[in-house]
Amino acid sequence: MRTFSPQPLEATAAGFLLVGVAVSLLIAASNFVLGLGFLVWLAALSRGQAKVGWHPIFFPITGWVLWSVVSAVLSDNRPLSLPALDNLLTLMMVPMVLSLVTPDRWNRFLALIAVSSVISSGVALGQIVVFGVDLEHRAPGVFSHYMTFAGWTMAVVLILVGEVLKGKEPRRLRWIIPILGLHALVLSVSLTRNAWVGIAVALGLAALLWRSRALLVVPLLVVVAVAVLPSAVRDRVISITDLEQLANRDRVAMIEAGTAMITDHPWVGVGPEMVKELYPDYRRPGAVRDRVSHLHCNPIHIAAERGLPALATYGLLLVIFGVSVVRGLKDPEHPAPAALASCLLAVVGLTVAGLFEYNWGDSEIWIVTLFVLAVPAALEVGPSAGYLEQ
Repeated sequence: MRTFSPQPLEATAAGFLLVGVAVSLLIAASNFVLGLGFLVWLAALSRGQAKVGWHPIFFPITGWVLWSVVSAVLSDNRPLSLPALDNLLTLMMVPMVLSLVTPDRWNRFLALIAVSSVISSGVALGQIVVFGVDLEHRAPGVFSHYMTFAGWTMAVVLILVGEVLKGKEPRRLRWIIPILGLHALVLSVSLTRNAWVGIAVALGLAALLWRSRALLVVPLLVVVAVAVLPSAVRDRVISITDLEQLANRDRVAMIEAGTAMITDHPWVGVGPEMVKELYPDYRRPGAVRDRVSHLHCNPIHIAAERGLPALATYGLLLVIFGVSVVRGLKDPEHPAPAALASCLLAVVGLTVAGLFEYNWGDSEIWIVTLFVLAVPAALEVGPSAGYLEQ
């Protein structure tokens, strides 16, 4: 059996990467750590201590970058659109993940992000105790916005659920189950519906794929939660399908406005950061708010802002991810099936929640999203050059 020993620069870069993603709840700290990791990784590449294996995931990533630049250059307000391209640097995470992530390092990542999430949910629980459960005082944890907190925590929950369902080390359940209990409580009273729907669809998929007895407890927990949690939670659940509810009506109006933007600018969109500038011109009569910062729907916002080709690259990225996961789950010799399950559930949850919230444009959530999108490809590519065969 072959074993591999990491070299110093490569191992250091991997450590920065894992920590940077795990602390993405603190975006400034995360960007700093990821930046350091990127510099160390470049040094490792230059010295032959790391390599990047080829994978089809680079097609949509490159396409997204190129079409974003085209959209910004052709924007009616280039001084506003061009600076918005600085977040494209975050996409350098993808080749880093392919170069640096191994099954052992995925396990370290689980522990790191579990610790971060406990801190955030602990803070949120304190906020809930102090301010109560209502729409005016929704807990943000350590994040700047409650929606970001809920979306990020949802991703962590689904990552940990994947480990529960497919992991091979029962000892981990001793700390994963209590953490999931904390997150479930906090998310239940967060009143954030897109996170609820994302988790429900992801767990439904898990039940279809793996028929795990552990998932049988979920419907029972939902019934108990609806019975004992504050009435604000029950009212919020009922409101999901109520088109007369103000937030729902506003989302429909945003979709209509975004569709009009796409009709007028199908190829390059209105330009990065221009949706919020032009929204008053496209606002539908039934809209609740006069201005919005985004359109609360990933596909609509992407196409309106950067054009249908950009939406196609987003879709292709999801397809390539799905192919990698399916191929890996069918391989009985795959080194990390639990990582594949975790990434699949997280991406499904994030994608479904992204139909009702623009989480693709939320930096904290985007970092975790890109990481879980790239991990299956990394596990296909294999060990980096920074690993010496023993």
